[in-house]
Amino acid sequence: MNALNRSSQIFMKLLAFNGSVLFAMTLQRLVLFLVVVRHWLFGADGVTIASSFVMGLRFDLCVLGFINIPLLFVTWAICSDYFVNSQNKFVQFFRKWSLGIYLAITTFVIHLLGMLDLMYFAGNGRRWTYYDWQKSGLDFVSQISEKWGFVFTTGVVVLFIFLWAFRCMVQLYRAELQKTPLQSERLAQSKVLLILLGVVLPFFVVALAARGTWTAHHINAEHAEVSQNPALNQLTLSPVWAFDKKF
Repeated sequence: MNALNRSSQIFMKLLAFNGSVLFAMTLQRLVLFLVVVRHWLFGADGVTIASSFVMGLRFDLCVLGFINIPLLFVTWAICSDYFVNSQNKFVQFFRKWSLGIYLAITTFVIHLLGMLDLMYFAGNGRRWTYYDWQKSGLDFVSQISEKWGFVFTTGVVVLFIFLWAFRCMVQLYRAELQKTPLQSERLAQSKVLLILLGVVLPFFVVALAARGTWTAHHINAEHAEVSQNPALNQLTLSPVWAFDKKF
């Protein structure tokens, strides 16, 4: 019961954390739209633009779903009685900081790819991929810096660094187990409800988010085709999701 109680509380915290990350990813898409894509709309109506952002949420949720798969097992492990009662220094360190370190790294990757993707998108009209990196490296950064100017480019970089730093502060506050008296707080008295909140529901939500759809086939690039405008369709994609794809 104690392990279920702990995992239920941590998953509730992670739900709020993922909501804030989803908001940050949507903000990245909005910045890309305002800085770049809005100049290439060619008469696209408001409903189509809105559908691009709505469908973009599904791609962002897909990314978050895969990011949260390791979190499921880490959370179940660190909430077990063995980890809670262990006097081993490594186990204590892992229990206290594993979530924070993992979330710091993953959110850094999200914001870094978002920043580089915005610069690449501005010059090429599509998402930046691993194959583009292999082909030309980061040459596009200097080209965009010359085109935009030093002040504007620096502003974009500072914005994404600020978003990541803010995420790190929030996640350390939300995810650090030692700051919450987990033993004294209980979300529910029923063991069935605790199993639902601490095991079944998190697994179901993460699996559904990672698939991105209810259908037999998981979400793919075809789901991003919300209009006849290629730039708007590319805007729909998540920069993290698109990084290992070919366009």
